[in-house]
Amino acid sequence: MRDADIPATVDLAVVCFEDLERRRGETPTPRPDPAVAAVRYRRILESDPRGAWVAEQDGDLTACALAIRREGVWGLSLLVVRPGRQSGGLGGEILRRAAEYADGTRGRIVLSSPDPRAIRAYLRLGLAPHPCLRAVGRPHRVEPPTGVREGTLADLVLTEHVDRHVRGAAHGADIATAMEMGSTLLVAPGRGYATVRGRGMVGMLAAYDEDGARDVLRAALARCGDEEAVVEWLSARQRWAVDVCLEAGLELSTDCGPVFLDGDVGPFTPYIPSGAFL
Repeated sequence: MRDADIPATVDLAVVCFEDLERRRGETPTPRPDPAVAAVRYRRILESDPRGAWVAEQDGDLTACALAIRREGVWGLSLLVVRPGRQSGGLGGEILRRAAEYADGTRGRIVLSSPDPRAIRAYLRLGLAPHPCLRAVGRPHRVEPPTGVREGTLADLVLTEHVDRHVRGAAHGADIATAMEMGSTLLVAPGRGYATVRGRGMVGMLAAYDEDGARDVLRAALARCGDEEAVVEWLSARQRWAVDVCLEAGLELSTDCGPVFLDGDVGPFTPYIPSGAFL
């Protein structure tokens, strides 16, 4: 992948996920600002050029795979193949290139879409699936806990320590990238943190213990007001988060794809991963 590929890759990802939503009978998610979305792709291209791959057919950018490595843990950030070109082997080939970037790592993470083809591909990588729930709705009667505040770049040291505790590797500058893209960092000093897009889309959330994680999640939900909250990737390990979502009156469903894990990725709880940064 080259820097010049970023605009076409952003567009390809939008087209692919809109196609998946339509095939599942869902209303397509509003399109992101291309300039904001490009920040993620540029960050990965700069930090992980060996994990960033694209494929072209007939002059069109047709597929993309983005993989990242953080302190010995590999993760697949994106895998998309243009509708009409899927199920022809191209996705498997570009995934193989990205998977080779995991050589020498001690752990692997993939957050899958619900697409059966994606699930089959990740199973073939030898990863273990963990089915997940998705919580959506307007939170009710969620009081913001004391001791949780908006964070700054100075709080990245805390996020690194907490990340190593729950997933064996820090996100590092990935959290700064999420903030550059408009996410708010919420911090419970000495306990945990979360990133929130808009007023209710929970991104990464990690804490030293479940009490800290519950407080940070409640703080994220309390920000929503009349807007909808979305909390994804709730595997059985994150029952603490399921309970908070139930208390807030959110609707739980199995619309979320599974989390795939392999090797040493820490206890992976209390933790809610991010689709982009794992």
